[in-house]
Amino acid sequence: MKPITFHLHQGWTKQLLAAVSFVTLFLIGYLCFFVLNRLPTFGSYGFGALAILHFAFMIPLILAWAVSSLLCISFFVPTAAILSILIAWVVNAPSFLWFVVADALLCSLLFYLDQRKNTEVMGRNAEIEKAVAQKNDMELAFRGEGTGISVLFEKYTSYYNLRTLANDFSTTLVLTDLGRMVVSKTIELVAKGENCLLYLAEGQTTNLSLIASRAVDDEFKMKEKSGNLFDFWVLRNRQSLIVTDTQRDFRFDLQKTHAQDQTRSVIASPLVHERKTVGTLRLNASRPSVFSTDDLRLLDAVATLASAAVSNSILFQKTEELAIRDSLTGLFVHRYFLERLSEEHRRSLLTNAPLTLLMCDLDHFKPTNDRYGHGVGDYVLMKTAALISEKAKDSIVARYGGEEFSILLPKVTPQEGRAVAEAVREAVANAKLAVRRESIPMTISIGVASIPNDTLDSEELIRIADKRLYEAKQSGRNRVCGGESA
Repeated sequence: MKPITFHLHQGWTKQLLAAVSFVTLFLIGYLCFFVLNRLPTFGSYGFGALAILHFAFMIPLILAWAVSSLLCISFFVPTAAILSILIAWVVNAPSFLWFVVADALLCSLLFYLDQRKNTEVMGRNAEIEKAVAQKNDMELAFRGEGTGISVLFEKYTSYYNLRTLANDFSTTLVLTDLGRMVVSKTIELVAKGENCLLYLAEGQTTNLSLIASRAVDDEFKMKEKSGNLFDFWVLRNRQSLIVTDTQRDFRFDLQKTHAQDQTRSVIASPLVHERKTVGTLRLNASRPSVFSTDDLRLLDAVATLASAAVSNSILFQKTEELAIRDSLTGLFVHRYFLERLSEEHRRSLLTNAPLTLLMCDLDHFKPTNDRYGHGVGDYVLMKTAALISEKAKDSIVARYGGEEFSILLPKVTPQEGRAVAEAVREAVANAKLAVRRESIPMTISIGVASIPNDTLDSEELIRIADKRLYEAKQSGRNRVCGGESA
């Protein structure tokens, strides 16, 4: 294999580079003889000039190597070595012979770089050949598996819309929007269906909840909010279902199917992602024998595309929930609390509605944490968070930091806010926690501030509530400060 580092196109480019290298070598040699002839005149500067010219010999060597390593080794290196030996003999300076060694080392370095590049390219070529072989194998495999699907797509021109479904489903991560898109596209593709329903499984349970529905008839009313026997059959068996006539199918209870008087034909497909059934997609028709197996295959294709999109949407919702929830207490985090405070503050000013803020802090939490350990401290925080959430319903409860909690009460007067604070304080004080048969006392101090009674500014609202919390701490703890009746 030719040197890889200096691959050049054949033709005038290579010839030009060879000519430049010869001319450069000739000029440097000429300058060397010129300096030798006038060495007595130049003195010590002449030796410096000769040394620089010896270094310059490396330029034509590199250029010649770029054209041909054989040309460089057979002509340019010997020529440079002869000139170096001649100059060393004329000026009686054996140190100039080191330039012969330097030229040899340069050629060795260029040879090493060529070999290294050759090795890398050979490895890359092997990887490319392997990738091409894998691509060919995959094309053959997909071609074989796609034969049956191709026949189906040719028979129904509407199947070509499946090509865009994946892109359409990926345009949104909002579950409700995605659900409406899935049922709408399904009704468009399987035009025989009169209504389409998308159900999702609720966590690890076998319950179903209706996410979206679409009907051809605008007056159609959906009563099956949690699925019917057909959906549960699909969910349980993880198989597609086609029922030509619900009143004659032996697999289902006739009495129950008679109750489905609006439905005579059914096709349904499971939504399966990573071997888990995440929901069902069902089409109904009021006449028997409406759907064919081809319709069921088309519904399976839609369900397959929808499965990944629905799973991604669910994962996105969970991720968003984790981003605004504290992992220990399950309450909102400080950042989300400030965002909601800004929203509620703006709404309060626009509507002249009151807005009350409670700042809460557990009393003597650090000694409890130090004495019993962080595990018990975490349990105390979780218990406190649960009590606050229970007593401050319809409010925005957040973990403000450490053992401090904040409760935002929209449309709540200071007096009502104080009542909530007292309920929280009593609930925490009456909570019975025990570790190793030893009772752990729990109390909480709370500061109350409100808009518009105390301020009209959101930051000032936090500052006032913090100040009153500090007053509650200073006046003996286990009490509420602020929100008193006017």
